[in-house]
Amino acid sequence: MECREVETDPRRLGQCFLRKSNFNTMTHCISPWAIRVIRFQRMHLAILAVFTSSLITGCARWGGQILEDNHVAFNTSVSDAMDRQMLLNIVRMSKDKPVQWMIVSAINVQATVGAEANGLTTIPSSGLVEGAAGVGVNLNYTPNITFLPRQGEQLAREMMSPIPVSTIESMVSASWPISWVLFLTADQVQTVRSFDITRRNGFVTHSKQFGRLMQLFNELETKQLVSLSEVPTQITWNPNPIPKDSIDIADIMRSKTDKSGFIARPDGSYDYKSVESVAVLTLHPTIEKTPDGEEFLNMLGLSISENNYRMLSSVDIWPGKTFSIRTRSFTAVMRLLSMGVDSVVNAPDPSVFMNTAEELFAKIADAPDGSNLTENVDAIFRVHCTSVRPKDSLISVLYRDQWYWIDEADFTSRCLFSMVRDMYDLQVKNEEGNAPVLTIPVGSGR
Repeated sequence: MECREVETDPRRLGQCFLRKSNFNTMTHCISPWAIRVIRFQRMHLAILAVFTSSLITGCARWGGQILEDNHVAFNTSVSDAMDRQMLLNIVRMSKDKPVQWMIVSAINVQATVGAEANGLTTIPSSGLVEGAAGVGVNLNYTPNITFLPRQGEQLAREMMSPIPVSTIESMVSASWPISWVLFLTADQVQTVRSFDITRRNGFVTHSKQFGRLMQLFNELETKQLVSLSEVPTQITWNPNPIPKDSIDIADIMRSKTDKSGFIARPDGSYDYKSVESVAVLTLHPTIEKTPDGEEFLNMLGLSISENNYRMLSSVDIWPGKTFSIRTRSFTAVMRLLSMGVDSVVNAPDPSVFMNTAEELFAKIADAPDGSNLTENVDAIFRVHCTSVRPKDSLISVLYRDQWYWIDEADFTSRCLFSMVRDMYDLQVKNEEGNAPVLTIPVGSGR
């Protein structure tokens, strides 16, 4: 066969090609049909090369945007899920149903990419939705969220044990008013009893003094005359002097650190002292010169001779300059809020209208001891109940075909709910010891 002839049989093209060492002369022996096949293949190889190059060079920018978008979206989703869980458990408690807690253990995002090189490509910025890059590139992101149930003795103890005073201090340090935090958590402040919370009797006051005390805390905190904080404080651990003959040099050396040790007294006995970061109530100068300050000091039995009083979760146990608070459990706090859940669909507004905690404090201060104020709880914390999903709500949850929700315009309910969410995070520890892990594919970065 002569290569100058026009060959039309594709089976014989290879024989002709092998006989020619000069590639440029191959076109003289290839049919027009074969030339079109080769040109088609070359064109698509070039397009694929351009697409691949664009994809690789855009990986860093695309990956960073995907990471940012996914982080914000999943952060919002986890936060909303925890809010709905808290509201759902408050609703369950109002119906005398057991609560159930879940935690987000891990979030893993799987990506699938399908490509067909038939045009220019643009990578979408968001990785949370299905998108198209060019005509033939599809990117699909599938989030896999792992939830673990919380249960067992540890959780029960955390939910039912008294709230530590360190939690109270942390809440105040986070800018929540002292009166609001003590209203939710304190069963007794020094000798002033607050109120009982029971499913059978509801919200029953002990002493009108508690309402007045909350008013005084409001006034004095506004004037910056009282504060709660955590400060380094020297603590004497022994209530009575330790006899000299019961302490030897070995005891002194074992106990001596940069923050603790046996300290000799003038009479030869010892005190065991340490420097600890503790929650304290601080009385600021001139507090005794105001009528409210004088009433506050007398009510709690405090003196300006000591400006820092160590806060203790006990009453009449520790001697010395202490500020004692007997606290209730976190479950009791939730029980209190559950009294504000509407019991029927489209329930009317409270008969006694009040929408601030300060109005409730005034109500407690005026009511006789032993008053039942259960009907007033929904005035400061209210969860509405409707048969249809609300359009404008802070948070809503579906329970037994009814929607329960907090009005976004209800300032006091919003604040109390946020306080309880923060308190839960302080009270309940993560069994896994780690926060949820979010894994997102973001490209090679080249």
